[in-house]
Amino acid sequence: MPVEDLIRYFNAADTAGDSTLYVAGDRVEAWHGGLHLGSLFQPIVDLRAERVVGHQASLTVRRADGLALPADAPFASCESGTAVVHLDRLSRTLHALNFLAQQQHTGGYLQVAVHPRHLQAVSNQHGLVYEAILKRCGLGPADIVLDIDLTEIDLSGQGAQALANYRQRGYRLALREPEQALALPAVLALQPDILRIATADPAVCASAHLVGTLIEIAGINDGATFHSAQASGADLGQGHLFGPPASACRPTHKGARNPYNPLSSSGARP
Repeated sequence: MPVEDLIRYFNAADTAGDSTLYVAGDRVEAWHGGLHLGSLFQPIVDLRAERVVGHQASLTVRRADGLALPADAPFASCESGTAVVHLDRLSRTLHALNFLAQQQHTGGYLQVAVHPRHLQAVSNQHGLVYEAILKRCGLGPADIVLDIDLTEIDLSGQGAQALANYRQRGYRLALREPEQALALPAVLALQPDILRIATADPAVCASAHLVGTLIEIAGINDGATFHSAQASGADLGQGHLFGPPASACRPTHKGARNPYNPLSSSGARP
């Protein structure tokens, strides 16, 4: 379905009338709560094969006068869990549409954050609505890695149930190590596909690999950090060395080739 038709469909489905998706040049933006929302994509690189295998999506926010705001500004103004869920789904729909618009030369997977308040506000069937949205875009849960910050999640109850629901629907999970980290075994017991950490650590990498979890290192901004991450056994990396967040994804294949969305260069989880 052409992007313009998808936009009309999603706008018609927004019965609350709080948001509007619209075409802005060769991209899609959204109008929500008096703010313009857009997408940026930062490449995720397989450190062993040294090629782009996915992209991390992030939100751009600007006022009507053009002033840029932090990405979490729209969420800060949400007064209810329902409002957070609506905005979070809108943001991820926006990213999916902008990712879809580039698929002639951009394959791999799309990594998108789920707001912690979303997990608290939805009692069950996590990921069901977003799966239906993705299908309208010609994507599916297998194309998506859900990026979840463990810091604000109750892993003894609803948070653990949310992760299980996402996994049952075929989404892959990237868990961000909290600042005051849980014990590594407790994190790995949640069976993340990816554990996102800030600093290369050979011991963490080895423990993760024993249970089939990949390690992603953030902040790889220079050659020294890159070689340190490789030496530690980390699998994936992000950072300005590979490219800053940008409206255009990095190419992962030529138009004549089929795109791919594995977590590793071999096409299968290690």
